[in-house]
Amino acid sequence: MEFQIRKADYRDIPAIMQVMAEAQKAMEHPEWFCSDCEEYMKKHIETCGFTIVAEPISQSSLAGFFLIKFPGLAEENLGHLLGYTKEELEKTVHMDMAVVHPAYQGNRLQSRMLHKAEEVLAGSPVLRNRLLATVHPDNRFSLNNMLNSGYEIVKTTRLYGGLPRHVLQKIL
Repeated sequence: MEFQIRKADYRDIPAIMQVMAEAQKAMEHPEWFCSDCEEYMKKHIETCGFTIVAEPISQSSLAGFFLIKFPGLAEENLGHLLGYTKEELEKTVHMDMAVVHPAYQGNRLQSRMLHKAEEVLAGSPVLRNRLLATVHPDNRFSLNNMLNSGYEIVKTTRLYGGLPRHVLQKIL
């Protein structure tokens, strides 16, 4: 199946929320994923980052999305866990949330959206080259996608209310 991978806009919000709801219903391990509200998603269309979406060429629904967050100097910046300097924190990006609708899993969409996000970052006039992500240690699908894309596990800790997570890093 062919997909268009592109930056999302505000018109995509309802479909993004639908993909998140459908994926959550189908999850065997809900602790692997921390969802968020519509307001959070809206902030990450343009204001606090951007979002990449995948849509099947032959259909009008979304197959998945990947939310990218610019945490800046905020306390939630994962770079604090890694001892980043202020300068490094300002260049940090959270590869924050990847969700693929259950009907489209198996099409390598997480990796394809990740690569598109990295292309957007590389083409930006603002240098943001310290890419960080979190993955539940048992989520081998997401973990392998990230490792195969050049990310490295740099820390394992408890986040999001005490859930175990690997923190992964890639420097562009």
